[in-house]
Amino acid sequence: MASPSRPVIGITYSSTDLERFSLWRNMLHGFVEAGAVTLTIDCHQPHEDIAAVVRHLDGLVISGGADVDPLAYGADPRDPAIRDVDRARDSNEQTALRAALAAGIPVLAICRGLQLVNVTFGGTLYADLKRDLAGAVTHELREEELAWPLHTVDVTPGSRLSQWLRTSGRLAVNSEHHQGVRRLAGGLVAAAVADDGLVEGAELRDHPLVAVQWHPEILWPNEEHALRLLSGFVDACRTGQPADQSVSYSAQGDGDVR
Repeated sequence: MASPSRPVIGITYSSTDLERFSLWRNMLHGFVEAGAVTLTIDCHQPHEDIAAVVRHLDGLVISGGADVDPLAYGADPRDPAIRDVDRARDSNEQTALRAALAAGIPVLAICRGLQLVNVTFGGTLYADLKRDLAGAVTHELREEELAWPLHTVDVTPGSRLSQWLRTSGRLAVNSEHHQGVRRLAGGLVAAAVADDGLVEGAELRDHPLVAVQWHPEILWPNEEHALRLLSGFVDACRTGQPADQSVSYSAQGDGDVR
């Protein structure tokens, strides 16, 4: 464990993404700027001791990346819209997530991370938003454009997300995803929604876990609220924040927790 002033957070990723993910450095710098010590965990290869690694952390970040295996939420694996499934990464990150929940450490899940959390708890995904969500706003631009906002979301007042952000209401966020939450899993509650109704933020009622569909770890140099979100998460890791019973929720998923 780190000193109280510099908590150690583990950040999952896939080494196969490094060459095409030119803004990876921004993510590491963002969490350092927010006050953390970072430990990267490559989830592309089988990782038998990942639960033991997580138990020594102060917090866990599940980062963005390729599509979650459609078989995990009952979708068609032959769907041509599905991209670059990495089943080893899915398995490793689900193991890491469960270990973090068991250890009681805070979790921040980003983009694919939100989708993985939702699927792990029994929710489903849109395989492709342009095709499957009527009236969808633009959610996907080129990776190099992630440094700037693309659309807005409404953050639920009283949610843990709003506490970490230190604000609620409309925020301008960046976006690079072609999938999203179709049915929010049971146990999760919506904390942010885009103008087209897509859930862009979700959290657990009884654990300091927040999942967002945008990329604050990339947006932080240009949007103050993004750095506040990273800092709110790091503060929770620093203090060993338990579930905050004062948090109020306005929506809940209807799936079954696995």
